[in-house]
Amino acid sequence: MSEAREFQTKRDRVRRLLLVPLEAIGFRFQRGTDPDEARKRLDRLADDLAYMSDENLRRLFEAMRTKGEGKSRDFWPTHAAFVALAQIAQPRPLEEMPGLASWFGSEAGRQALAEGRLVEEYRWWLAKHRPPLNAQERRVVADRGGAGQSRAARLKERLGLGLPVDAVDREWLLAWQAHEAAARELVRLGMEKGNAA
Repeated sequence: MSEAREFQTKRDRVRRLLLVPLEAIGFRFQRGTDPDEARKRLDRLADDLAYMSDENLRRLFEAMRTKGEGKSRDFWPTHAAFVALAQIAQPRPLEEMPGLASWFGSEAGRQALAEGRLVEEYRWWLAKHRPPLNAQERRVVADRGGAGQSRAARLKERLGLGLPVDAVDREWLLAWQAHEAAARELVRLGMEKGNAA
């Protein structure tokens, strides 16, 4: 099956489980909305929610059915309202976040790697779904990055020397290493893409 066909199938699944049922209970666009614009908005919504399971799309339907806008509460809710409730029902996988791959694949990702804060930048994205935006957030990430690098180095050294390391520290190190590997892979892919351009 082609990638375009698979993408269309995911869009159709969101339509079937969420959008068509909402239309059936009366959700509509305001009078005068261009039909092409309306279709594009619903297509974009379907594409953005395609990561969700069937069960969670049904849960989202139940949550959204009372969220109509306008005096009669029958206008389509905003895109942001759908996405916010979808995040509660089933958080979007970080790897599918718009901007994530391009951010880590850019100079910003390479700089985070060089300055020892790559894992904490990645964890920031996990929690906030965006990079640190201001000086205070960047300082928090840098401080955590330094502490994390130091702790990982100490634990790896202890393990390398055959010294005891408790289960909590082992679990922390495994999680840190998994995040480091995922973030490094994003940086590597970005560098490859940049070299191929």
